Parts: sequence; C-alpha cells; structure tokens
Amino acid sequence: MKNINCAIIEDEPLGAKSLESLLENNHPEFIVRGFAKTLDETRKILLDKDITLYFVDIELLDGNIFEVLKEVELGKGKYIVFTTAYEEFGAKAFNYPALHYLMKPINPDELAKAINRYMEVAFNEVSKDGKSETENSIAEFGKNKLVLPTQNGNSFIDINAIVRIQSSNKYSVVFTTDRKQHIVAKPLARFEEVLESRGFLRTHDSHIINVAHIAAYIKGKGGELVMVDDSHVPVSARRKDALSAILKNII
Repeated sequence: MKNINCAIIEDEPLGAKSLESLLENNHPEFIVRGFAKTLDETRKILLDKDITLYFVDIELLDGNIFEVLKEVELGKGKYIVFTTAYEEFGAKAFNYPALHYLMKPINPDELAKAINRYMEVAFNEVSKDGKSETENSIAEFGKNKLVLPTQNGNSFIDINAIVRIQSSNKYSVVFTTDRKQHIVAKPLARFEEVLESRGFLRTHDSHIINVAHIAAYIKGKGGELVMVDDSHVPVSARRKDALSAILKNII
C-alpha cells in the first residue's frame, strides 16, 4: 500500500504527538505531513492538495472546528476523523464527511477502526478503475439481500436487518440490527432508488429509515424518530406528512 499523507489538527501538543506516535508505530504507511492548532491554520491545511486524511480535534483554543467546516469544502479524496473528549459532539460530527469519531485519550484499537474505514471508503472511491459499473453499484441479490461494494469485494446484507442509512456527503453509512456499520461510497439517493419499495422511507435529506424498525416518534416541527437501536433520526417538516400516513397504517 502506498503512503497516505495525513494532518493532525490539535491544539494540545502532547495530544498531537501521542497521535503521531500511534500512527508511526501501528500504521507507518500513514505519514503525518502537517499540523494545525488554530482555526486559521486549519483553513489553510484543509486546502493542502497533498493531504488526504485529517485527524481533527473539534474544540480548538480559538473556536469550534465546525466554524471552518461550514466555510471550506473538502476536495475529492479528502476525509476527516474527528477526535475529541466530548461525546456530545458525535451527532454533529456526522453531518460532515467524517469517517470516524475518536474519543480522547485515543485507543489504538479505535484508531485501527478509523484507518480501516478510510481504506474501505478510499477503495470504493477508486474501485471503478478496470471494473464494470455493475461491480461497483448497490444492487439487490434475490429478494432479501443487498449487495454493498466493500474493500475486500462485496458484502451481502439482509435488507430486513437494515435499521437506517445516513448520508455523510461523499458516502453513506448503513446501520444494521447487529449494531454494525457498513460504509459505502455511494450517495443516499442510490439507496433510496433501490429500497423505496421495500419498506424504507427518506425522512430527511441525510436519512433513510426502515419503517419496520421504528420504536417511537417524538413530536416536533418535523419530529424525531427513535429506532430499535436507540438511534435518533430527524424528520424534516416537508417529509412529516409522508411519515404520518405510514404511521397511521402500522399503528
């Protein structure tokens, strides 16, 4: 595997050094080529064409990293792994192209998961070279299986086991009842196309849910669904009527 250029965005020098050491010792092909510790430095390093993967602390000394991510659009082939000591930022983090969410102090096993996710997504991004469209598309296999392209080939997922699918810009994350996550470099619209007649509903621009796995509905402007895996899924105001019509038929 060729070397991957990384950057660490972190305002604590010891934290940055610790992460760099973990990468050097356990994932030597991931080379740290740059550091940033302020929002201004972050803006510049996110535009560096040679850096592919960013390990990003959410709270920097001079502000919140989401201030920058609202302004700077990541280029193709660039990915973020969030690092933080605060769990409450997790849900917001996945509104951005985040591969993974690491809690501090960073556990080597969790870092390995983040690396594996990068490899899976990056593989899917470039896998069209030398392959047919059929090999790289989301497709149904028989009546109850969904074929998802992965790093090592294809995964065959039981459609009934899919709880929800969440978009994160360049890829989609499929959440299943066994609490596993499958990352696919395909837009949410592709899943909607394949699953719309299979009991799935798009409740939000970034969410599709399996109606069979709804556990509760919390009222609001659009409202919020609680799924069987305890996840909370937003419902946009313009999609509320479609959801209400379905709920009436299953309650």
